[in-house]
Amino acid sequence: MATRTTTTSSNAQPAPIPGGVSTPRTYKTHLTPFLHRAFLSAVLLALGPCYISAIFMSPSTTLWSLNPIGMTGLRTFLLFVPVLAVFIIRVMNLHVGKRTTTSMAETLYIQVAASGIKTAATVGWYAFSAWMFGEVYIWSRSRGANLGWVDMGIAGYERPTVNENPILLRSVFVVLAVGQAVLHLARDYDRIAIEETEGRASQLQAEEVSRLPEPMQLLAQQLWPITGKVARLVVPGTVFSIPIYFMFIRRPAWNYLAYPIARVLVRQLPPNNGPTAIMHPLTLLWQALTASTILVILWELSNAIFTIHVSQPPLKRGQPLTSEVKDASGVVLSRSRDPNGSLIRGLKAKKDVPRAFAFWELCLICIDPRFETRRKSIFADVDRKPLSSWQEISSLCLAEIAAIGTRIRVAQEPSASASQQQQQVISQQQQQQLQSAPQLGLPRIARQSVLNDRAVVLPGRGGSARGSAGQALAAVGSAAKSIGQSPTPASGARKSSVAQYSRQAIEYSMNKAGNNTLLSGWQTRALDFLRTPLGEPFRRTFARTVRAVVLGVPSSNGVDLVHASKSLTALAGVSLKEDNFGQAQRDIVSIIRVYTSSVMSIGNFIAGLPAHWTDVCFDDGQRGVSRNANGNGELDEVRVVLEVLREGLEELMLAFGEYVEGLGLSKAEIRTVRETIGAGGQQRGREMKKVD
Repeated sequence: MATRTTTTSSNAQPAPIPGGVSTPRTYKTHLTPFLHRAFLSAVLLALGPCYISAIFMSPSTTLWSLNPIGMTGLRTFLLFVPVLAVFIIRVMNLHVGKRTTTSMAETLYIQVAASGIKTAATVGWYAFSAWMFGEVYIWSRSRGANLGWVDMGIAGYERPTVNENPILLRSVFVVLAVGQAVLHLARDYDRIAIEETEGRASQLQAEEVSRLPEPMQLLAQQLWPITGKVARLVVPGTVFSIPIYFMFIRRPAWNYLAYPIARVLVRQLPPNNGPTAIMHPLTLLWQALTASTILVILWELSNAIFTIHVSQPPLKRGQPLTSEVKDASGVVLSRSRDPNGSLIRGLKAKKDVPRAFAFWELCLICIDPRFETRRKSIFADVDRKPLSSWQEISSLCLAEIAAIGTRIRVAQEPSASASQQQQQVISQQQQQQLQSAPQLGLPRIARQSVLNDRAVVLPGRGGSARGSAGQALAAVGSAAKSIGQSPTPASGARKSSVAQYSRQAIEYSMNKAGNNTLLSGWQTRALDFLRTPLGEPFRRTFARTVRAVVLGVPSSNGVDLVHASKSLTALAGVSLKEDNFGQAQRDIVSIIRVYTSSVMSIGNFIAGLPAHWTDVCFDDGQRGVSRNANGNGELDEVRVVLEVLREGLEELMLAFGEYVEGLGLSKAEIRTVRETIGAGGQQRGREMKKVD
């Protein structure tokens, strides 16, 4: 039997093995060149905003400022350095799924603790970008802008002094960089929005065809949102950066940066007596506002351009990445000896980026009529070991969908298990307390478990301190009464021991009642805090919990679920015509059952999940986060997955309705499937009646 070997280089061709079997290339060898081309396209497009910014920063107002060969061209390439810093951040933090944390505080913890190095690097690269921009801006200004390190004053009348204006201006840029980094992480700019790209592409295809390339059209659609983001950062950022400068930055920057540099440039400076006054404050404020606007525009446009190019469909010259690509004359431009094998290896990838692109490519192959030949090859590839291409792909898609039910079961089990563990701990504590109590020779009393929490302190109702204390005293009275009415005879010494034992029980009960009172007060203060804006980050909301369980953590698998469901449904639907070996018919019932189970699991989980105690604003009607997942957008991704599964289940039942009973689906299961699909219109209901 032939064995498989691995290649020593990711770019090397697979080595042939005796028996005609070769190891398919990894999906990364197809995806990496695609991402490189996207990066290069983004770089070329980003030079446009840099060139326009260089024109605005030119001190000359003549037509020579438009010349890209002169100083404007040099400024363009220098301004590209801040843009390149943003691209480095995006490549470093690239991911696909949305964050699925249960609260904003958890998101902050992950960014600071779990991803602290990447978070610090993000802030550092933005600070470098702002500093580089500041140097280019100040260098581009004329002498009349008063942005030099030294103010020479009026010759013959004034001594040269250190100029504080460039220090403040650079500080404004750095503070803006910190604010932009915070917004970058909070808005999750590093995510590849595949679903948004698919929606925009469909919208562009439905609209009138434009002469502009698709990336330019997508960028034009984002210009207005970018304008709003720039305005929301520049104005408050510039206003708040000035007091931050005077409180924290001014003195250190003067002593360790401004004065030493100025002293190197001009030796005749007076002694360092501290910062001087700001010259021409209104002019400096205008310079700060205009320069900050240009800087933030470059940041936002860079992020938008990178996202548009990197989130393009995984196609190369109109063909899937793993397919063999030929030019118009038939010359092979890119050869792939085992396209399906490379795609399967991509579906099995552990990292989210290649895995997401592999599922996206599979979805395109299955639903796009242009790739019919490639789709048919999935059914024709039956000689693959140990499983055929259909078996590999269908099992991977089913595993992706079935993981929803697994996550839901795991999320529901810890509550019961935690409750059982708590009961066991309480029982052990009670036994230890009884064993440590003095032996009074009263077996009947000992068996009554006087020190049991459930017997001494009854559960409080309403959470009030008065109710807890009253119930505790009533329980103590009952315990004391049971001890006093015990039929066991006792001597004087034993009576003293019983009295001491009763006092211990009373003290224990009063301490327990006091603890309940403190706990009730703490809960009241905590709930009041959670209702304030400061408590919002600590709310574990209902919608966030649903997303984390259904779509997975720490990032959402919603895009992969949608692509896996669409791919599997399309393949199963065309198997009636294209599956010449009859492989798919054995798996149709399993697919229907997994779809049905997943839809029912999501629905039951949303219907039965209680709101967390920190979700103080939870209200099905007011908040719009209904248990039917018809809220105000917080559960849109879950609802999309649910609808895709329902639609796929409906398509399968319509295609195989007359065969499913013969394939092993019982009538009871068929009725369950019909109920799962639900009433989606009278037409769909009439069609589904034919299945039963």
